[in-house]
Amino acid sequence: MTEAAVTSELNSDALLAAAEQQSGLSDWGDLPFRDGLDSLVWALRHEAGLGPVEQGQAGDTIVALLVKRLRLVDDRARWPRIADERVEAPVVVLGLPRSGTTHLHALLAQRVGSRAPLLWEMNLPSPPPEAASFDTDARIDLVQQALQARPNHDELMRSHPFGASRPEQCLGLLDWSFVNQTFLAPWRAPSYYEWFLGADHRPAYEHHRRMLQHLQWRNPGSWVLKWPKHVFSLDALIATYPDARIVWTHRDPASVIPSVANFVGAIRRAGPGFDPRRFGAEWSAIEEMGLRRGMASRELLMDADRVVDVHYNDLMADPEATVAGVYEHFGMDFDDESRSRVRGFQEANPKDKHGAHRYSAEDYGLSAEGIRRRFAFYIEHYGVEPDRRSASPGRAVGPGRRRGSPAGQRQ
Repeated sequence: MTEAAVTSELNSDALLAAAEQQSGLSDWGDLPFRDGLDSLVWALRHEAGLGPVEQGQAGDTIVALLVKRLRLVDDRARWPRIADERVEAPVVVLGLPRSGTTHLHALLAQRVGSRAPLLWEMNLPSPPPEAASFDTDARIDLVQQALQARPNHDELMRSHPFGASRPEQCLGLLDWSFVNQTFLAPWRAPSYYEWFLGADHRPAYEHHRRMLQHLQWRNPGSWVLKWPKHVFSLDALIATYPDARIVWTHRDPASVIPSVANFVGAIRRAGPGFDPRRFGAEWSAIEEMGLRRGMASRELLMDADRVVDVHYNDLMADPEATVAGVYEHFGMDFDDESRSRVRGFQEANPKDKHGAHRYSAEDYGLSAEGIRRRFAFYIEHYGVEPDRRSASPGRAVGPGRRRGSPAGQRQ
């Protein structure tokens, strides 16, 4: 998908030089990113246990992001009108991972006039995509080929469907900022995580906003976005998009935590020294931290009617009603054509289309009882129920608990 890195040396200055050599560019832009890059590189050299080959692979990944950054900055200088674009009132799906966020995001994006960022345009955004060639752009095949070449492609598809032309989460809007929790998926980097928790996330969300400006300049639409990890930095998200419309998904953590451990573990286990029990403990702590930070920011910063809560059981029971309820809550049109598109997407993408995602809490040193005890603060607050095979659609959405109302009560 991108050129091989000029150097495999895991050193920030060497990686920056390699990116400049590959791209022929040297303007890094006005937004800060070096602290995150330096923290990540240090952790990869000293904590991740990578050998020379793995360090070279990590270096290639970082250089690709640095090249992306250089080209985005160059595009913005070449086409200054990109900076005039206004990103208004995006719909943002967040919450626990494995709680229906991917499916809901794709369904919400079927609304006429809505636009979700696609994987290909976030991976290879330069030059800015154009509406006239959006479905035939040569970059689509490049990204799809790279996805299919991944050694664990089939395993990942069972747990999270990927595709160059599928709606994808905000990772690709933020990664060039190097303030990115997802760096913890392929690599064990505890000092980077500590840095991430204390970092100012507002510059990262300015990166996010500028990427949306870039993508919508020649192909506009009303943005529908999704990333579970926005819970870590909900305050910065709100500061950047004060008119954002938040959709918060909920699912029993006893289902979520083993599922996400197995999904992320499929990426991490390719590296050295993978221990599933240690990884289960590590990732449980990460998800707990994200929830606590997100819930605190929501309570302090957001009015109840700015958020819609969607429970996994309700989404699975009646996806169309859930999507309609979200748009109704925000006063947005959801016409017959939009409903037809939702039904068409579901028919083309049935559950377990690529095979069932099988996992066990015990594989990661966990238990359903222990997980529910640990996440009781969240379960009780939002009235989260265990997964069930079928559910009545009567509780599709609601604005969530208002300050001062009993825990778990949805207004």
